[in-house]
Amino acid sequence: LEGMNVFFLLDRSDSIPEEQQEAALQAVNDLTRDKEDVDRAGVIVFGDGAGIEMNPNQRLELEKIHAVVGAGRTDIAGAIRLGTAAFPEMGQKRLVLLTDGNENVGDALGAVTAAKALEVSIDVLPMGVIRKGDVALQKVTVPSKLRTGQPFDVNVFVNADAEQDATLRLYQNDRFLGEQQVRLSPGKNLYGIPLKLDEPGFYGYDVQVEVPGDLVPQNNRASSFATVRGETQILIVSSDPAADAPLAAALQSAELKVSLTGIEGFPTTLAEMQSYDAIFLSNIAAGDLGTDLMRLLESAVRDFGVGLVCVGGDQAYAAGGYRGTPLETTLPVDMELSSKKVLPSGAVVLVMHGMEFNNGNQVARECALGVLDALGPQDEMGVVLWDGNDRWLFPLSEVGDKKEKGRAIAGMNQGDLPNFQNVMSMAYAGDTQNPGLKDSKANLRHMIVFSDGDPGPPSDALMNNIVDARITVSTVLISGHAGPDTMIKIADQGRGRFYDVTDPSQLPQIFLKEAMVILKSAIFEEPFQPVMTAPSEVLRGISGAELPVLQGYVCTTPKPRAEVPLVSDKGDPLLAHWQYGLGRAVAFTSDARARWALAWLGWPKYRQFWSQVARWALRRVDLADFNTEVSVEGGEGILSVEALDPDQNYRNFLDLQAVVVNPDGEKQTVRLEQTGPGRYEARFDTR
Repeated sequence: LEGMNVFFLLDRSDSIPEEQQEAALQAVNDLTRDKEDVDRAGVIVFGDGAGIEMNPNQRLELEKIHAVVGAGRTDIAGAIRLGTAAFPEMGQKRLVLLTDGNENVGDALGAVTAAKALEVSIDVLPMGVIRKGDVALQKVTVPSKLRTGQPFDVNVFVNADAEQDATLRLYQNDRFLGEQQVRLSPGKNLYGIPLKLDEPGFYGYDVQVEVPGDLVPQNNRASSFATVRGETQILIVSSDPAADAPLAAALQSAELKVSLTGIEGFPTTLAEMQSYDAIFLSNIAAGDLGTDLMRLLESAVRDFGVGLVCVGGDQAYAAGGYRGTPLETTLPVDMELSSKKVLPSGAVVLVMHGMEFNNGNQVARECALGVLDALGPQDEMGVVLWDGNDRWLFPLSEVGDKKEKGRAIAGMNQGDLPNFQNVMSMAYAGDTQNPGLKDSKANLRHMIVFSDGDPGPPSDALMNNIVDARITVSTVLISGHAGPDTMIKIADQGRGRFYDVTDPSQLPQIFLKEAMVILKSAIFEEPFQPVMTAPSEVLRGISGAELPVLQGYVCTTPKPRAEVPLVSDKGDPLLAHWQYGLGRAVAFTSDARARWALAWLGWPKYRQFWSQVARWALRRVDLADFNTEVSVEGGEGILSVEALDPDQNYRNFLDLQAVVVNPDGEKQTVRLEQTGPGRYEARFDTR
């Protein structure tokens, strides 16, 4: 006989008093005491999340609950989904839900429907918690898109069991704005708080309702969001803001509002990036941004229509470590060069020391993989380590397709180096079977030493040989126990850079920055005449004959869908642009400053050129036919859309989907269901 499999779902949230929780556990023991031998019973507990206390078993007798779940929320849907997924394959399936039904996150009805489709039956044993005077903040709504100076209301929806006094507290971007005393009526209450915003940006609103003696305070807070648009905003992030003052002036002359900043002013959140209609990067290295910020920038362009203009220089594109990054994905050009393109190569050897901090060797692997990703197939890379013997993880050789080297790095487990002499000598001179950096024909040769500084120092003779061979050495110190002196001396003698790192999360950025030392081979620094190959909206009113000479650029390859209206005299992309998701991205592989564009600074059409580039890239997302509102309640987001035609008539029976992006740039697609005339709604998890 297959028997019955039963999961009891026990509500352990704060809304259930402790004595009720104990009574529920006793009820489970009583119900299972006389069950048939072929039947099996298990227990799942839930609150803010769900966990299995016991899988279905022929014998169930629990004295206490050991599984730990958060108590601040009641996620009935999560418990139903977990129970449905955890059943054994054989036998009938039943869920028994013990709860007060005070759901404040998730969609229990939707979970029930899904469970029934899988032939799971569900019974409910209501837990008789009596509440008097409970208050619940149902939702907060504001228009999701506003203009500066536009009046609007923060709408607060409150449910009350009885007539009573309450206090509404309003917060804007976590800053307390004020409070309002209200008299609640039984049932639904709506309060509108009038506001007006004079500055563009992203605004989050939190509302809290307070009632003395409220038994369920976890349902007393809700949130909503608004984006305020003002005049067109452009941000220029430059490696040298003073050198890019002419670029900023060119855009300002076209009546565009421009902010010019160094890398320290780069937005750190997706919400901040959305405040701008276009972002310019001028000679910014990938290592200065880091993977997380580049991923957010990609989302800002693809998902929110923010324009991106990347202006070149000696720290940009392949020379800036863009290869394999989210920034390369967003741009209309690739850093991988055509096999027909002959470039001088670079060579790098990593000297890797076993790390004693938590997960240290995994961080070291990620750093080495980051360097490998940044290199071109013509470049050379090797890794030296100590694991009882000084040896090559893989010898210095051409990067090629990277697969074999990537697999070797993934399995790397370096030990605690006794001294630097042997491993650095191997990196410099090689061994009997493999050449070192001194024998490489690469144009640029570099060594990166990664250590906690404990090993004995290399000899002065070795360092002199390294310098005489025109090899540079940089050092990265992490969790140094012996002090920084040895690592500082190696970097000074090796004419490289010394990094004293306290936060391991900074390491991948540093290694990427050091990889740039050998990536300068992608730079062509000689005078050339730009060539116009096709008409473009960006070049309206500008002829190829009047383009001034440029002094250099970074070599790239155009992507298949990119438009390339300007190239170098060698046919490499100079100006390329394309549509990327909702946004537009532009690549200009020379610079806009005196080093390579000196003749352009005095060109009468310099300002026209750059203002047209900017205007082409500006955000073009137009949601005029849709009024949207987003609110958050108890870990669940609610997207509401009102669809109108140009005559303000409702648009019904639309098939609508929305892409929801969290603050980390992760996406989920949700389908909106029609809930009324011209009105659609979708719910999504915000936890």
